Amino acid sequence: MTPDKSAVRRAVRARRAAVPTSVRTERDRAIRDHLASVVTEGMVVCAFVPDDDEAGGADLPEALALAGAQVLLPISPAAGPLGWAAYAGSADLRPGRFGIPVPSAPPWPPERIADADLVLVPSVAVDHSGARLGRGGGYYDRTLALARPHTRLLAVLDREDVLEHLPVEPHDRPVTGVVTPHGVLDF
Repeated sequence: MTPDKSAVRRAVRARRAAVPTSVRTERDRAIRDHLASVVTEGMVVCAFVPDDDEAGGADLPEALALAGAQVLLPISPAAGPLGWAAYAGSADLRPGRFGIPVPSAPPWPPERIADADLVLVPSVAVDHSGARLGRGGGYYDRTLALARPHTRLLAVLDREDVLEHLPVEPHDRPVTGVVTPHGVLDF
């Protein structure tokens, strides 16, 4: 029997919360290092600012910018897909909807994701088929539908959060791979 999405979310969050801060910090650094090796100068990367219970660390956008990427961060609307705004450094970030840090620049429309060469997708877990479990708001499922068909969509996770199977619903959008502290894996 496959557990429901809420049960998987609770289990994964509890597991990550049990990992010592020093270990999480090292894992997040490794994830950023792996991403820096796939980013090229001028690449457009839709990213996000991970919070404490997400892999990647708060320095993720800065690491991508230092690697030469043009970084776009999501802006959460009241409903619908995410808007995007240019990352201009950590000092430019301010609290947005749900307390998520966002750039001060006005947002571009959701369709801006179609300009991305790489989209980093916050995730609670993924499975080996690319099924992704997010936090449950559906913002990324609605937004990923606007990406170009062959855009690389990487979930950012700890290795143990790549599971054998996840429950999937018709609206769920898969990712094409994952980046963990152990490297980048394309499905």
